[in-house]
Amino acid sequence: MNTLKFITSNFVMVFIFVCFFGLESYANTPGYTEIQKRIDNLNTIINVKLTDDVNDFINKYVVKRRAESAALLGRTSLYFPYIENVIREKGLPDELKYIAVIESNLNPTGVSHQGAAGIWQFMKGTAELYGLTINKYIDERKDLIKSTEKALDHLKDLYVLYNDWTLAIAAYNCGSGTLNKAIKRANGETDFWKLKKYLPKETQNYIPRFIAASYLMNYYYLHDLQPLDPSEEIKFVLTVKVNNHLDMDRISKELDIDAGLIKYLNPVYNKDVIPGSSDKELTLTLPDTKMLTYIEKYANETDVIDNAYGLCRVRYNENLGLYMVDCSNQKTSLKALSTRNAYAATRDNLKENKKLSELAKNLQIIQPVFPSLYRLKRKESLVDVAKSNNIPLEDLLAINNIDINKGVAPGSLIKLSR
Repeated sequence: MNTLKFITSNFVMVFIFVCFFGLESYANTPGYTEIQKRIDNLNTIINVKLTDDVNDFINKYVVKRRAESAALLGRTSLYFPYIENVIREKGLPDELKYIAVIESNLNPTGVSHQGAAGIWQFMKGTAELYGLTINKYIDERKDLIKSTEKALDHLKDLYVLYNDWTLAIAAYNCGSGTLNKAIKRANGETDFWKLKKYLPKETQNYIPRFIAASYLMNYYYLHDLQPLDPSEEIKFVLTVKVNNHLDMDRISKELDIDAGLIKYLNPVYNKDVIPGSSDKELTLTLPDTKMLTYIEKYANETDVIDNAYGLCRVRYNENLGLYMVDCSNQKTSLKALSTRNAYAATRDNLKENKKLSELAKNLQIIQPVFPSLYRLKRKESLVDVAKSNNIPLEDLLAINNIDINKGVAPGSLIKLSR
């Protein structure tokens, strides 16, 4: 496999989506009044308005750029679970995760023309201020775990400064100095929509883009958008500790893995090497189908560590297809690699030996869970839906981000499970 093949395989579906949706996109444009109702029902931390800018950004997501939105929605399955966990641990609002959407489209390898990098698009100065390492070998702005931790710390600090999430989010984009100058020019005004004209153009659009991203994530299914799953070699991965200097080109050749894929899965490294380090724990992420081969050549089973993202797979029954392995412990998924099946060849010449037999023991398998949807009938309340489906009302509201004081319009699709 070469780099061109890797890039082609990951973007061919997006091209098909563009061709298909480009023919009918404008016919599916949602009405302004309907969008207003849905935005009013968002359980949000910011000062929400449906302006022309907000409406334009929403239409880009659900009409004009449906293919990109489908791919973006697919990437949420990789990155949102970890981000949400950190948000909960820090006691912060869940929707802060949408900042990663508007900053990078959930692309951990992204670098802007201004030099911002990673899924949270940290500038170098801010990243170093929060303790992220950036040198010729490593850029921790592209490390999902470390950058998420520091980005949320930064947002928390900005909220303490302004006591307003709309302003804190705006300051994340332009910096507190620029925001303070805008507030001063607006004679002390702290309503974003009133001081907006004093801000840089990019920041003027930042809150509208945030609202549009929130709309997309909450209502995409009402626009017949389906998440486009990332390729299997990106979804199904494992991570291992690396103690010594490691050449990625060598790994690419020995394990027959595309060099571009290794780079994508390990964006924290600026060069095609993992430098040996005695004071910093370094890791390597690879497709799960290659991990046993790597371990046999370079590491031990005990070097496999929990991964921040990555689904795990194993053939449970050929008639039923693939089932998910409980990834709360990534080491469990290593056992799955020993399973001989048509979907995941684990080694070039798979043999039944003691190691593989040992790994296959006590495999924990769970069935995948998909959200159940329900269309709200006329004159039917959320209390009725919660009661008839044996769901606590507060859980139903939380799953759908519904404000009990605003409710939801009849005919709306609501989720009965996550």
